[in-house]
Amino acid sequence: MKLLILSDSHGEQEFMQLAVRRERPDAVIHLGDHCADADRLAEEFCGLPVLSVRGNCDLWGPPRAETLLRTFEGVRIFGTHGHRYGVKQGLLRFSLAAQEQQAQVALFGHTHIPYCRQEGGLWLLNPGACGGRAPSCGIVTVDGGKAVCCVKDLLLEETL
Repeated sequence: MKLLILSDSHGEQEFMQLAVRRERPDAVIHLGDHCADADRLAEEFCGLPVLSVRGNCDLWGPPRAETLLRTFEGVRIFGTHGHRYGVKQGLLRFSLAAQEQQAQVALFGHTHIPYCRQEGGLWLLNPGACGGRAPSCGIVTVDGGKAVCCVKDLLLEETL
C-alpha cells in the first residue's frame, strides 16, 4: 500500500495534483494548512481516499480533528500538523506523543522543511510544503506490516 503525504499547500493545488498523478497512491493524508485543498483533491480524484487534519491556518470551514490515528495493513500511523507539539523547536514532544499512541510512523508538517528519519523503530516524516517554491511530498509504503518512508522533491522528481 502506498500513502501520499502532503502538508502546507496554502491554497496551491497544482503540485498536489501532480503528486497524485505521478505517485498513484492508494490513499492521501494531508497534514493541514489549507485542508480545504484536501477536499478539492478528493473531488478531483473521485474514489481516492483523502484524509486530513487541521493546521494552524485552518480556522475556517468545517471542524476537523487535529490528530489522526489510523492503521494501514498492520502499521499504526499518527499524524498531526505539528504546531501543538512545538515541532519548530524540536521533535521530542511529538515523538513521545506518537510513541504513546504506539505508532510506527509519525507524520507532521508546519515547518515546511522535509524530514525523514527512523529513530528507535519510529519513522518521523515531514513531507515539507507541497505549495511554494520548493514543493515536496512524503511517501509511506506499507508492506507485510512494515513501513518505509521517504520524501520526494516534486520539481526535480527525486528522493531527498
